[in-house]
Amino acid sequence: MKGKIGSKIRSIFFSHWLLKIISLLLAFALWFVVISTKDPVDEKRFQNIKVNLLNTELLTENGQVYEVLDNTDIVRTVVFDAPSSVRREIQSSDIIAEADLTNLTVTNTVEIKFSCPKYSEQVQNISGNIEYVKLNIEKETRKTINIICNTIGSVEENYIIGDVSLDRTRLEIEGPESAIAEISRAEVDVDVTGLTGTGKASGTIRLVDAEGNEVIRSSVSKNLESVTITVVVWDTKEIPVVYNYFGTLAENYQVTGMETSVDVVKVAGPTEQLSNVTQLTVDPEDINVTGQTKDYEAKLNLEDYLPKGISFADENFDSSAAVKVLIEPLIDKRVPLRAENIQIVNVPEGVVCEIVSANSTPLGVKGLEEYVALLMSSTLPGVVDVGAWIESSNPPQPLEGEYNLPVDVSLLPQQEKTSTPVIVLRFTPVQDEDAEE
Repeated sequence: MKGKIGSKIRSIFFSHWLLKIISLLLAFALWFVVISTKDPVDEKRFQNIKVNLLNTELLTENGQVYEVLDNTDIVRTVVFDAPSSVRREIQSSDIIAEADLTNLTVTNTVEIKFSCPKYSEQVQNISGNIEYVKLNIEKETRKTINIICNTIGSVEENYIIGDVSLDRTRLEIEGPESAIAEISRAEVDVDVTGLTGTGKASGTIRLVDAEGNEVIRSSVSKNLESVTITVVVWDTKEIPVVYNYFGTLAENYQVTGMETSVDVVKVAGPTEQLSNVTQLTVDPEDINVTGQTKDYEAKLNLEDYLPKGISFADENFDSSAAVKVLIEPLIDKRVPLRAENIQIVNVPEGVVCEIVSANSTPLGVKGLEEYVALLMSSTLPGVVDVGAWIESSNPPQPLEGEYNLPVDVSLLPQQEKTSTPVIVLRFTPVQDEDAEE
């Protein structure tokens, strides 16, 4: 009886084996669904993961230097799969991106490998939006360049920047040969806005090319990052420029004036020095008119006459000045006098006089044409002082007969008398009427 029952059970079991397998699979699937529902696997991503470059000494030991191209050492997006419980715990710092330079290709690229060591068993399918780091590899070189300081802003009114000095004026740079060749100099900026005295500041060094454009290359290193700048600000003031000429003109020529392009200059310097400067005097020997018969012109550099420690305040002033000494010939003129324009004074008692000849000797005058031309016979007045003539000449008394007497003529300072005019006077004693009776 028992045998029959067992046989029947085995028959039922083996005759329905397919249903049993299906049931088993359904049970496993149900279990998997339950497990997945509690801790599902899904995708997560991070941005801007830095790639670590390994074994870079393989290049540096060979006298080479590398430069990452196109920012390929930054992976913009990294994607991976992980269970929910793990995804919540993973930080961007847990994602490792490495490029080993031992695997450098002939095209100077290195494959990027991703990992998450902290959750290596739970994290799968890590990938990035780029697969390779691109490098520029060159021979390493170095050179020394000048550091130039640029001032920014403006000092207070009536002040200028007198001196700018750096504690270091030379900079050593090192990097790829092409990058170093591109760099012409180093520059540093200092803000002088509102400065009135001496100030100090620290300035960050920038690398620039020959056109003044900044060169930013991460592969270039500097032995200095900043320098200390000292700025000295000076007082300013305006002073006159004094010109004098030297030498003697040719005979019968005269200087009539001087034309100058610069009469006042603005100068600057330390306060104690500037207070003693009242004018800028040009050396007369630099305007030498010796023997000249026409206008003399000279081009001067006013900087040559600045006192030590003083400079021009206007940065646009080129310190040049043009000078013209005006020269004209002197004119000789003979001007006869007219009797009606001559006044006779101080005639002694007992004699009378009359003019016999008013132009015995004409007036001789020398001067510039514009002044000599003013002298006209018709209007030129003269005075004969008989008393003064008697005192100086002591003629026989009583006066009788004809005598030559000088005529005094008033001239302008610009009119030089070269000969004294003389007239002829006839003196006649006056008859005493009582004596005749």
